Amino acid sequence: MNQNFGVIVLAAGASADRQRPKQLLPYLGKTLIEHAAVTALASGAREVIVVVGSDAPALREKLKNLPVRVVFNRDWDEGMSSSIRCGIAALSPEIGCAVIALCDQPRMTPGLLRDLAQRQFESGAAIVASSYDGVVGAPSAFGIEAFPELMALQGVSGARDVIRRSPVPIETIEFSGGNIDIEAPELFKWFLFPQTVEPLLDMQLSPWVARGPPQLMRRLSSTA
Repeated sequence: MNQNFGVIVLAAGASADRQRPKQLLPYLGKTLIEHAAVTALASGAREVIVVVGSDAPALREKLKNLPVRVVFNRDWDEGMSSSIRCGIAALSPEIGCAVIALCDQPRMTPGLLRDLAQRQFESGAAIVASSYDGVVGAPSAFGIEAFPELMALQGVSGARDVIRRSPVPIETIEFSGGNIDIEAPELFKWFLFPQTVEPLLDMQLSPWVARGPPQLMRRLSSTA
């Protein structure tokens, strides 16, 4: 069985209500898009694809020193479905599972992405989704048998629509903090740190020991 997995980071949407793209909001001394990319790289994924659209030049600039494949979605304003199609189409043939992630989930960790893929391989389930607040959603792992349905998505439909339509029960993994809403400034302000903060994801670490948000939570607790 092919147990190589890839991570697709969706980062193509526009943030019309902000002076700058939310993908470029500061987080842990970097930006949200850098954090998502480094988190994906640290998961042990065979390849990491970042799908960009709106503000593509600025996002490419932030990612230029990372070993990720940046894919431009010219139809980004169609909705999330077009970015998912771009990401799936860009995967290498040796990939047996795709973990679809969002760049604006700051508590996403390498371990979560890795666990989603491993559960998919071990269980044989077509879909393994994250679970939080009684719902299931991103990041989610999809076996190759689910790729055709992902490629058939249209308009504003996203991976969650594929999850909801699944004819069989899906596997889930609890994702604490998955409900953090970056569109709500009163919530996200607690995650903004000066650019001098030492990055919490060290690419020199083994993917099995790389860690992200847990250190953030300890810092929040100490300042409460």
